[in-house]
Amino acid sequence: MEHQPDRDEKVFGDPDAICPHKNRNQNLLYGAGVHVCPGAPLARMELRVLMEEFLCAVGTLEPAPDEQPERAPFPTGGFSYLPLIIGKR
Repeated sequence: MEHQPDRDEKVFGDPDAICPHKNRNQNLLYGAGVHVCPGAPLARMELRVLMEEFLCAVGTLEPAPDEQPERAPFPTGGFSYLPLIIGKR
C-alpha cells in the first residue's frame, strides 16, 4: 500500500487508531494546500445533520463556568476545546 501523508506510520504511529490530539498539526484535514479530501462533502453533510438533530434535542447551551475555551490551531477554524453545559428539553 502506498503511504499517504496522514497515514505515515513514522509520523502518526498506528494509522488506523483515532487520536485527534496526537500530531494534530501534521494532519491533512479536508483540504489544506493542494490536497483535497474526496470525502469532505459527505463528512460536512453528516456533521450538519448531526448538529441539526443535536440542537433540536437541546434546551440550553451555556459556557461552563471557570473553564476557558481553546482556539483550534491553523489550518482549522473554531475551537479545539469548548466546555459547555447542555440542558435537555
